[in-house]
Amino acid sequence: MSNLGCSGDASLQNALDLVHGYLSQIPSYGHREVLIIYSALNTCDRGNIMETIQYCKESKIRCSVIGLSVEMFICKHLCQETGGAYSVALDESHFKELLLEHPPPPPAIAEYAVASLIRMAFPQRAAEGVLSICSCHKEAKVGGGYTCPRCKARICEVPAECCICGLTLVFSPHLARSYHHLFPITPFDEITPTLNYQPDMSRGKCFGCQLSLSKSGNNSNKPSLCSLPKMQTSILP
Repeated sequence: MSNLGCSGDASLQNALDLVHGYLSQIPSYGHREVLIIYSALNTCDRGNIMETIQYCKESKIRCSVIGLSVEMFICKHLCQETGGAYSVALDESHFKELLLEHPPPPPAIAEYAVASLIRMAFPQRAAEGVLSICSCHKEAKVGGGYTCPRCKARICEVPAECCICGLTLVFSPHLARSYHHLFPITPFDEITPTLNYQPDMSRGKCFGCQLSLSKSGNNSNKPSLCSLPKMQTSILP
């Protein structure tokens, strides 16, 4: 990777064409999203970039851009058309802040958020030293890879969709990361460590009823309960 480099003028259209080719294969229940970090002052395109932006919009690809130099009209227009976010970093700390805003999944659009069941399976690690034909690359490989539990086809990477039977193959951490974002954290008032280790001082008030919390609690990972039913507030260490 250290020998790889890039040269020439930046082309936003070529980047969007590449993104469209990769993300157009994602099923309708998945989010099609791309984050572009752009530092050039112009874009050198071979054709009409407005048509490419419309292709991304029709394919429901959400494009967001973080600029490192100045605000550009074409980047702002791209984000407005596709429903993404456009911002320009002021300094290194601001750039890090903007970058960390994008990992959480965006809220689902009501028009496309249709409830449906998705059939998934957990593949098994293929035995080492065994010769088998990879369904992804259509060639024979020795060892490694994963085996589809339905059709026993071999694939190289997970998560992926089986090329033979179309079954979605994932691991449990992938489901855990998706499940984590379904339930946002409950409102809480952060309490400093000084107050956390001094029980004689005020523990704060309940977010729901604004009454003083009755229990300080020995474990900072557990929420302190309010005296009223169905009210609780979380205490951070």
